[in-house]
Amino acid sequence: MTERAEFDATKNPESFGMAEPYYSQRWPDGVPWPDSSEHRQALLPVLPLPRTRMGSPENTMRGTLFAVAVIPVGVGLWMILWKLGWMTSIVAFLTAAGAARLYLAGSMASGSMASGSMSRRGARVVVAVTAATVLLSFLGGIWLHLTTDFTGALLMALLFGALGCFVSLRPAGRARRG
Repeated sequence: MTERAEFDATKNPESFGMAEPYYSQRWPDGVPWPDSSEHRQALLPVLPLPRTRMGSPENTMRGTLFAVAVIPVGVGLWMILWKLGWMTSIVAFLTAAGAARLYLAGSMASGSMASGSMSRRGARVVVAVTAATVLLSFLGGIWLHLTTDFTGALLMALLFGALGCFVSLRPAGRARRG
């Protein structure tokens, strides 16, 4: 007799309350019991074990020096976009992306970005480089704005200052000679 036939032959409405599963016992529709070893294997996928690193191949100082190289590029790009009147905040995004790539390129022992993983220290370096670039860029943009807008006024002030000095000091020079 099959399992299904045996189950149907001994069908008792109270049998489910006191039922004890035994090896490879199944529900009437063929689904294994919850405590069955088959069911547990079906529910729990095999997860990969985390990789253990014996020693970090990351060279933080070299990566930091590589990432700092993006600061002058970011400041220059910010000032160009500022002068053109375009949105300069895109420079912060480009700086962060560039600093991350340069940090990875510099920090890996072989110089390749094959692993593509960055430590928390590396992330802090990228954030610090990005923040420094944005701050210096903003100050540079203000300086550029002041120098371009006030250059004419500054030149006029210097011209009239020199003229005033010449007019005032000329009689003093004549009196000394004479």
